[in-house]
Amino acid sequence: MKRFLRILHDYWFRPASLRDLAIARMVLVGSQLFLFMATMDIGYQVWLAKSDSLAFRALPTLKVLMAPFGWGVRPEPMFLQVVWYAGLITGVTALIGLYARPSLLLFAAINTLIIAHVYSYGEGHHREAVMIIALWAIALAPSARALSVDAVRERIRFTRQGLTFAPHTPADDLSPYARWPLLLVQWMFVLIYLSAATSKLRFGGLDWLNGYTLAYYAGHDGITRDAPLGVWVAGHLTIARLLSVGALLFELTFVLALIPRLAWIYVAAGFAVHLGIWFTQKAPFFQYLFVYVVFIESLRRWGPLRSRGPAPVWTVVYDGLCPLCLRTMALLDELDGRRCLRYLDLEHQWDAVHAAAPMLTPEQARAAMHVIGPDGRVYRGFFAFRVLARALPILWTCLPFLYLPLATQAGPWIYRHVAESRTRHLCRAETCAV
Repeated sequence: MKRFLRILHDYWFRPASLRDLAIARMVLVGSQLFLFMATMDIGYQVWLAKSDSLAFRALPTLKVLMAPFGWGVRPEPMFLQVVWYAGLITGVTALIGLYARPSLLLFAAINTLIIAHVYSYGEGHHREAVMIIALWAIALAPSARALSVDAVRERIRFTRQGLTFAPHTPADDLSPYARWPLLLVQWMFVLIYLSAATSKLRFGGLDWLNGYTLAYYAGHDGITRDAPLGVWVAGHLTIARLLSVGALLFELTFVLALIPRLAWIYVAAGFAVHLGIWFTQKAPFFQYLFVYVVFIESLRRWGPLRSRGPAPVWTVVYDGLCPLCLRTMALLDELDGRRCLRYLDLEHQWDAVHAAAPMLTPEQARAAMHVIGPDGRVYRGFFAFRVLARALPILWTCLPFLYLPLATQAGPWIYRHVAESRTRHLCRAETCAV
């Protein structure tokens, strides 16, 4: 029994990448925030709240969320408007990781409340469920320990207090609590697809594979929802049969997606299935496409996202006695997802600096930050920041501004002004004790 529990514990809580979890947070929150604005119209919410109260039958979920105001109480229009705008604000803060834990919890709760309110009037779908559960899972996980404003602020605070900079180690990027939310949603996908497959076989048996059922629904939805491809599929029984067999096999065997080497195949097949459903039946299962991000670890290691080789290393030479420089290094280290930056403190690692850039003098290194490229070329000041923006994908959005026509003239002037205004804590130098 102990061995089984150990295996179970290792499966769910084996150390995993915090950056994978952070990327999942940004994809899930960002996509749901877009869908929140695009599909959860506040006008429709208010219209429902003002409609005939006899049509209102509060779902258990809505009763729980509205419990502080009374069990089973119907949300007021003004309350729904406040909640909707709060959803926009918490969605943005959760996306960037600012006050991440309360933001994520509130964003998950607001989305749950809004959807439960709509479905309390007799309408009901299941496509939102997997996204909502995924939002709650990442809200309870350390999903903002990387790639977040909170992580940057904490790192800068630590650097400022200790007046020292220590780059991340591989162990810092891992957590035993980073895997379980992704695995939980992966198993949800398995159960969802298995449920769909067993439902087909239970009510239709093997006759479901004859193509007539799929042709009927494709034709019906194609006509009522203006989907010409659905009408075309309904007129080609052989195509309908092949799609029926393919859909059933996909759903029955999706459990194989839990095998890391096979995950990318099923994710690609899932994209094809749900996009095909949209084009033939206009059934919007777009949430599923975004929630597939929970397979990010498998896709990164075995799928099309896997690295083709180690990233080129850029060496950053900084002034270890400059608080501004230390904070800058802490920020760069947080943004360096590929771990392609190497840091050298000119005051304590000058031998390594001289070996990497023999022509660089201590006076030049103290006057401005220098970056040594993989080819040995040395960049100084503003131009060093510009090559770092090229090296770090998260900063690529800044590149157009760094290459504006006047940037080459204005950038060095701004950098020089900031560099000349910075302070240095000379008391940390080795000669202070003397």
